[in-house]
Amino acid sequence: MASGPIDRVVYEAALDASGFDYEIVYESDSKGYIIANSFFHNAIDSLILPLHEDLGVVISVVVSHERHALEEKALREAVSYFPNQALFVTDVLLKEFSFGDFSSLPLLSAEFKNVPHELLLTAGTYLRVGLNETEASKKLIIHRNTFNYRLAKFIDFTGLDIRDYHNALLLELYFQLAAHG
Repeated sequence: MASGPIDRVVYEAALDASGFDYEIVYESDSKGYIIANSFFHNAIDSLILPLHEDLGVVISVVVSHERHALEEKALREAVSYFPNQALFVTDVLLKEFSFGDFSSLPLLSAEFKNVPHELLLTAGTYLRVGLNETEASKKLIIHRNTFNYRLAKFIDFTGLDIRDYHNALLLELYFQLAAHG
């Protein structure tokens, strides 16, 4: 998201120079989304300040696993909280929460509302044992293969690969703040 219209040719030339494969979809002259792998964050983060200077607009990028209401809200808020930065949904949530603003909690709850209990239990246990599959399977008293199967089902169901720190943090925020609210 940008504070004003961007020159798409300049923007895309900078993205092309990153060397990463990506797909960009524009929703307006100042908003769109990029589909890329998780390593793209580092490339876009280093491009934002030069792009800000070249284009003369504030640019904020929010990296997320999906595109739902929570991520849309985070993107809108990122422009004011984190101008000219690439960040994660959890960065925006933590900033919000630090200001005593918990307006995103219902949206966070909605992200996990339809996840089967068994899958949430599996994912939560995995978090509690420091992302250790062997320990999680022992704690759940299930075979390691069964644990791996359930974790894969959680990842497939949610699109959230909690083996990644930022995704694990999003789930942890859900467990700590939104699950019981």
